[in-house]
Amino acid sequence: MRPNKIHVMLGAAILAPLLLIPFFFHSNFVLHMYTLVFFYIALTAAWNIPAFGGQISLGHASFFGIGAYTGAILYVKYGVSPWIGLPAAIGMSLLGGLILNLPLLRLRGPFFTLASIAFAEVLRMVAIHWRGLTNGSVGINIPFRLGWANLTFQSGKPFYYIFLCLALLTIYLSYRIRHSAMGFHLRAGASDIEAAQALGVNTSRVNFIALMWSAALTGVLGHFYAFYMYVLEPGTLFSLPLFSLQPALNGIIGGMGTIWGPVIGAVVMTPLGEFLRFYLGTIHQGLNYVVYGLVLIATVRFIPGGVVSIVTPLFRRRGNR
Repeated sequence: MRPNKIHVMLGAAILAPLLLIPFFFHSNFVLHMYTLVFFYIALTAAWNIPAFGGQISLGHASFFGIGAYTGAILYVKYGVSPWIGLPAAIGMSLLGGLILNLPLLRLRGPFFTLASIAFAEVLRMVAIHWRGLTNGSVGINIPFRLGWANLTFQSGKPFYYIFLCLALLTIYLSYRIRHSAMGFHLRAGASDIEAAQALGVNTSRVNFIALMWSAALTGVLGHFYAFYMYVLEPGTLFSLPLFSLQPALNGIIGGMGTIWGPVIGAVVMTPLGEFLRFYLGTIHQGLNYVVYGLVLIATVRFIPGGVVSIVTPLFRRRGNR
């Protein structure tokens, strides 16, 4: 049996039980945990697209917040349906990616990473002080109007399937990008940018496109997350720990620059993060981040390729058999 068939069968075996979980587990906590895992799989996979080219962004909270605020403001203040507001959220996130891209296009390594953090912090301050548009620190409350047209539901089942679909879509797009000509150019630039440029690869162009794809997908996730949570405020939607650092940690621990690394990282770290936040957060604030830091140090020290570097050879041997 060819490896690609094995991958299809494995994916179907994993997806089938996931489609049935809401029918067997009625606990809101269980549904929320699965939904959160799907959300972080999608967010990490979107963050991972620029990482194909070696660009590590810690400012994805900016695209996330832009997408969330765009959809929420259009719905609450102007009565625009969330489905109609979705293209606007994507457009504004792309505009944010364009603003970040143009002045920082030639920055690489830690310089690009630090600049992306600054960009997210600037947007957070804008959201706090532009009270006429965002209500400042008071935030925006999305009214409870039941129906698919308003993305408002009595249970968490619809959002479970929405974020499952978004996770599958993001993984698929990530796969297509990585195995396209642009993906090969991204990886060539990440490996040796001078050699890639000498061979005619426009590394600035492919990094630009990769970040725009990432910004658009992150904006979509922010849009749906806003209607999932109902309450928006700048400190949460532009949160560096939640929407910038968390996907980066997931990607690094799972395997940065790979397809399945973000999936493995999100599946492992999201439940662990919730567990640590619940138990260690009551002992001392921030103690859960200490454990996160130790896990990250151990991963970089002993398995620099991430968990996927251990898992992939096992599947290859199974596929050859």
